[in-house]
Amino acid sequence: MIRIGYSVLFIKGVATGDTMRLHWGTLVAAWVNGLRWATWLAAVTTARRCLLISFILSPIMAQESAIKSGPIRRAGVNPDGVKISAVSAGAGSFNPARSEKVSLSYVLSRDAKVTIRVLSPDRQEVSVAVSTRIQKSGKATHTWNGKDSAGRVVPNEAYTFIIEATDNTGAKAVYEPATTTGGEFGDIRRGNISRESGTIAYDLSQPSRVLLRAGIPGSALLKTVVDWEPRPSGSQTEYWNGRDEDNLVDVLGIKERSIIISYMTLPENSVITYGNAAYTYREYAERYAKNRPKLSMPAFANNRKVSPHFLKDRTIDRSFRLRITFPELDKSGAASIPVVRDKLLVSVEVDPKNRDVVSNQQLEVILFTDLQFHSEEERGYLPFRYPLDVASLPAGEHVLTVNVVTFGDQVGIGSRKFKVVK
Repeated sequence: MIRIGYSVLFIKGVATGDTMRLHWGTLVAAWVNGLRWATWLAAVTTARRCLLISFILSPIMAQESAIKSGPIRRAGVNPDGVKISAVSAGAGSFNPARSEKVSLSYVLSRDAKVTIRVLSPDRQEVSVAVSTRIQKSGKATHTWNGKDSAGRVVPNEAYTFIIEATDNTGAKAVYEPATTTGGEFGDIRRGNISRESGTIAYDLSQPSRVLLRAGIPGSALLKTVVDWEPRPSGSQTEYWNGRDEDNLVDVLGIKERSIIISYMTLPENSVITYGNAAYTYREYAERYAKNRPKLSMPAFANNRKVSPHFLKDRTIDRSFRLRITFPELDKSGAASIPVVRDKLLVSVEVDPKNRDVVSNQQLEVILFTDLQFHSEEERGYLPFRYPLDVASLPAGEHVLTVNVVTFGDQVGIGSRKFKVVK
């Protein structure tokens, strides 16, 4: 069964006061074995056939969440023993690099021994606090300093709490927010662009991960501005100079450009840390958390639909940079603009720091010259080589843009200038 719909974003240009209607083309949702992909489709007519170029900009999964057998139970509720309720994080975000702390309050229905675990985005145990004595029933508060068990300030990311309580009968209750919340997805429909300040502003109704991409409908994806990064609820401001990944194309200067902002919610009572400039989450995971075990995702206690990105490893579920070289012409370094007449051998490789994203995967490789579709390889691999025919291009400088799309919706972007002489 194929369903067709349209997604339209309305972005107000602050600098001009104009309201711009940003068409994202036709979104085709195809349900196959419970999966739904929302894809940006551009019809490109060639002499032989009509191609459908699928930019998997915001894939979503119509996933039937696992439902426990018997009555549905909310996280933290045990009808036969101690109960955990009224869980609340004191702040949605804080800066542990400046010695800030966050409090977590909760209510116990009876006396119990309590363990509180802080989990990373990939469900690795960052910190654990075990009560040395029985906690009395009623309201209790736990404070986290934003450090791991070794005393290191955690990297900027979103963290969740798991509370376990065991009473004197051995009955146990667990508050696990991912059981009932998080991963629900959607698009931000309204926002403001200010070219003068280089900002994109929008609002979030609840803490979420955000994906912000810019491109040309029917053409290339040019920039990933925000890559599934956590944001608290409320007003958001993202900073962008308006140019593509390689600073060659003035994206905001193109009338037909489009911007899409997608989100997926964080589990309730997640806290977002910021202010740590020492290392990124990926660097921290590689240096300090590589061998830490991961807790499995709990069975969902409701039938909410979640984004597939909710279940993915945050260290590899990301966009990646491409390295475009011209092997026959790059004698003086890749920074130079090579001169060509008829044929240009193009080599596309992923940046070495991002090879784990595309390793052992088939990829869709799409090439554009001056933002016009040129060719595609639906089942390609990296490194990728292609003889680009430039004989029909006019004399002067041109821009080659390459998009590489994985089947998991990771997108690589790269651009490179070349000069045609006659």
